Amino acid sequence: MRVACSPGDGIEKQTELALRNLDAILAASGASLATLVKTTIFYANVEDFATINAVYAGFMPDPPPTRSAPANVMLPRGLLISIDAIAALPPV
Repeated sequence: MRVACSPGDGIEKQTELALRNLDAILAASGASLATLVKTTIFYANVEDFATINAVYAGFMPDPPPTRSAPANVMLPRGLLISIDAIAALPPV
């Protein structure tokens, strides 16, 4: 599964796309956003945190998973955000 996104799309759209992709990957594994244990959000501009946080809150369960969010990270291909996640998968 590959979805194109460009830096011109802006941080809000890129954050939403990253979270939708994460949700799809988890679903394909039999997990969900509710099974997340930890996320790490790498983002290019510290000024974007409030926007990222608002979009992120709309996707995450309550309470949300543990999170770290290093800012001012140079990401490949000019992306503005990248999200790494650890989830608890259901037993096989």
